[in-house]
Amino acid sequence: MKYPAADLDETIYNPERQLDVHVIEELSKCEWIEQGKNLVITGKTSSGKSYLANALCICALRQFKAARYMKASQLINELSKAEKLDVYQEELNLFAGYDLLVVDDFGLMNLDVNKCRNLFEVFDSRDPHKSILIISQFPVSTWYDMFQNHTYAEACFARLLSRAYRLEMNGKNMRNMEPISK
Repeated sequence: MKYPAADLDETIYNPERQLDVHVIEELSKCEWIEQGKNLVITGKTSSGKSYLANALCICALRQFKAARYMKASQLINELSKAEKLDVYQEELNLFAGYDLLVVDDFGLMNLDVNKCRNLFEVFDSRDPHKSILIISQFPVSTWYDMFQNHTYAEACFARLLSRAYRLEMNGKNMRNMEPISK
């Protein structure tokens, strides 16, 4: 994980963050993971998306759920490598087995047809019983254009977004914030 010590600390209550604290507290209970639902966190760079996702991932681990955190580019690269080594299905089965798969920096790479297919295969292997948490700097409304193949885009979105909670991070730049003292 990017932030292995991430926690839902007092910074989520800071009004400058503009967070729906009740929603985050509910997400931390991980019932959405037990239900096989997805979560999409979007917002500006440095708004705290990855930190929050890591904190939610840690909440899942504390409840003995199997979870994996990775960047979208790492996911795509691992599947491409597995394809070349003729272990694609085994790798796909690994991704399908986690209770929660966290994919960070979604949308920061061009998705040619092969990458589109790989994403689809991962999303499809998890639907409808396993959860995916997507983190992106881009609004969901712009994702369609990231895919070179729009049929794969539609198929991915059908599996990812139809059962997804969405959380938009609009608050202050977190890299410039000091923790709140109690």
